[in-house]
Amino acid sequence: MVRLPTALVAILICSVLVAAPARAQQTSQTTAERIVAIAQQELALGVSEIPKGSNKGARIKMYGLATQAPLRYYPAPWCAYFTSWVTKRAGTPIGWNGLGDGWVPRLRDWGRKTGIWRSAPQPGDLIAFPQHIGIVESIRPNGLVTTIEGNTGDAVLRRLRLVKSASGFIRVAALNPPVPILSAPSDTVYRTEPVTLTVKNAATAKRSIKRYRWDLNGDGRWDHTTTVSQVTLAFPENGVFPLAVQLTDVNGVSAEATISLTVINRPGVAIAG
Repeated sequence: MVRLPTALVAILICSVLVAAPARAQQTSQTTAERIVAIAQQELALGVSEIPKGSNKGARIKMYGLATQAPLRYYPAPWCAYFTSWVTKRAGTPIGWNGLGDGWVPRLRDWGRKTGIWRSAPQPGDLIAFPQHIGIVESIRPNGLVTTIEGNTGDAVLRRLRLVKSASGFIRVAALNPPVPILSAPSDTVYRTEPVTLTVKNAATAKRSIKRYRWDLNGDGRWDHTTTVSQVTLAFPENGVFPLAVQLTDVNGVSAEATISLTVINRPGVAIAG
């Protein structure tokens, strides 16, 4: 493959996001199942503070990197660090603009204002208390849930909680990611002639897209950012080019799509070089 030099790509922005059909299931594991599975993996590692009562530890410090103020307050109570890290790993980052958060009241406010606050729990929900937060693992009889929580007993531990003891629940699984479909007028395009790439969001959720990032030369790096859903470019060289786009919605949830274009000379047209 011949890579297209970024400096030679001409980009013209010319459209807005268009609604598209409902999404199809892309993986065998749901968002809620991913959240629970990742939390269980952390539980199995036996993560705990070193020393006890210090809010410190190599993995605890890592959790803090998933928040909007990474390590600014480290060491600090880290239950929200833990939930921010787990949900980010599951592909559904929480908090304003998907930046995570280390402060429970702000996460509760975010959950309410984004419409994913619930009074009854499901596995994969965040269980919120006035100054603490964890992850619902399973529903038990008699108004009980099992949870996996960070910063409880100075560790990541499983707890048995009364549903009525919680302030409420944040249904992270309701933050369905965008489902981008990237297209071009044809899989084969002509050298030096403009071609327009269009991406549509096929997700059921109707949250708007705030950012599009484009890899327009197949090098695996985002080299252009837009707020609209089309770019027009021309290829100065022949070859097969894998192109990509990443959509990020207003809640900070992202997804990617790729397409490959074959660039050839137009028949009967001689092009120097």
